[in-house]
Amino acid sequence: MRKSTLVFAAVAALIFFGIGCDTIVTLDKPNVLPTAINDGGTLRLSWAAITDAKQYEITTTESVYTTTALTYDLVTPTNSVEVRAVNGSDKSEPFVLSLAVKTTPTITVYGRSDTAASHPSGFGFSSDGTAVPYSLTNQATSIDYVMDDVATFGAGMWVTGPTGYATPVNPWGNAIQSSATGYDDLAIAPAPGNYDLYLQIAVNGTYTAWLDHNDDGVVDATDHFAKIKVESIDGAVVTLKLAYQTVGGLRWLVE
Repeated sequence: MRKSTLVFAAVAALIFFGIGCDTIVTLDKPNVLPTAINDGGTLRLSWAAITDAKQYEITTTESVYTTTALTYDLVTPTNSVEVRAVNGSDKSEPFVLSLAVKTTPTITVYGRSDTAASHPSGFGFSSDGTAVPYSLTNQATSIDYVMDDVATFGAGMWVTGPTGYATPVNPWGNAIQSSATGYDDLAIAPAPGNYDLYLQIAVNGTYTAWLDHNDDGVVDATDHFAKIKVESIDGAVVTLKLAYQTVGGLRWLVE
């Protein structure tokens, strides 16, 4: 074999095994801390630096964003976020954060005029965001709102927060507001400013609920937001559909 042929083969091997092969970078998955800011209208994502990461990729249901910083503020409501560490074409496994509201398709509650022991006049939300009817008689400490049709502030069916009720059932400063946006299209609850402790409701009406459990009138991580649709009112019988944001302080209500 000629010397020139050997040299060519050696060079080709160097190119194939050295220069021609990209080094695969293994990246750890970011551990992301979500924090609601700006009265719950913005979600700030924060994470620690990942070794060998050149940037970070934030993917929502609607868009993809990149940053070299260790925080990113999302301002458009969405129902899912994934965060990856990136180095060239190499990406880490995603940190996945579900932001979809917890939907309760239907619950039945009763105005206070219905005194049957088996007909609860209150409702609240469990730890996973499920709406649950509660009795004023023996479950009052779990009640977020009361269905009141014997209230002194007017005829009809009213929803009251626990401190707006004639005899406060617990010290939570929960409030409610009517929405001009329909239930399905309501992606974010309004900021504080026009919520009421009690409000008259109507069939097909959509309402936003602010659960201010520390009753300080300021949105913080202990607060939660929900949307409510009144499906029917038949005398004292009220049927509701509800959706609850489990991330503390976040006003996003995307399903």
